[in-house]
Amino acid sequence: MKQKAVDIPILVVIILTIVAVALVFTVPSDWPSLRILTLPLAFVLPGYAMMRALFRGKQFGNAEYITFSLGLSLAIVILSGLVLNSTPYGLQERSWAVILGSITLGASAVAILRQMRQGEASRWRSGFKDIHLTFRQGLLLGIAALIFGGAFAVTIIGAQQQPQSGFTQLWMLPASSTTKGKGAVRLGLSNKESKPMQYSLAVDFNGKVVKVWPAIDLSPNQQWEVTLVLPQSLPANSATPPAKIDATLYRANDSKTVYRHVVLWLGP
Repeated sequence: MKQKAVDIPILVVIILTIVAVALVFTVPSDWPSLRILTLPLAFVLPGYAMMRALFRGKQFGNAEYITFSLGLSLAIVILSGLVLNSTPYGLQERSWAVILGSITLGASAVAILRQMRQGEASRWRSGFKDIHLTFRQGLLLGIAALIFGGAFAVTIIGAQQQPQSGFTQLWMLPASSTTKGKGAVRLGLSNKESKPMQYSLAVDFNGKVVKVWPAIDLSPNQQWEVTLVLPQSLPANSATPPAKIDATLYRANDSKTVYRHVVLWLGP
């Protein structure tokens, strides 16, 4: 009775992939001695698994296996980066581990299924032949691996150290007023910068300044809101042009440059 083949390389790929993903989720990033074990998840494992899934039964030399594995891994990493960059998860260590691990395990499963369907008879099967590389081939492959690893490391480090661009939100909405015939607006300000900020805010009604807040101090992620009752009556009929309310925000250290500007029209 023939026994189904046990594909040792694919089993090793599955084990290494699971270990690498587990290390990403459990080992702190400041433990490089263990984190280095996750590098095959980017450099070799996805490409090798994909190669075995796509080219099942075809014979390749050792140099071809290594070259194709590195090349396919690079292509998978680039495409995965494009996908991650368009998602809310972004280019984070864990999101990289999840997507590369999923691709590697999925390709490994396809390779195993294709092997089972073909009914291979050998008990043990190796994905590589005896390694015979010339010095030049080994040197070129080593240089390619170094270039690939350096590019991947620079990409990860750059994504992690990329400064977060802060911003400030300013909004103005109509609000009910307790003064008959006069309108009111609701003003809001939110500091999403990475540091405490001091602002000054001026409100104009039809070109005339009606209120100024000379100093609004906000810590990061702090919000400020106020309701302003307009000192003049709003237009009562459609024959009168709507009133224009301008809210202009400045930074305390640069009172001449407009930082944010909001316009609101009120009237019939």
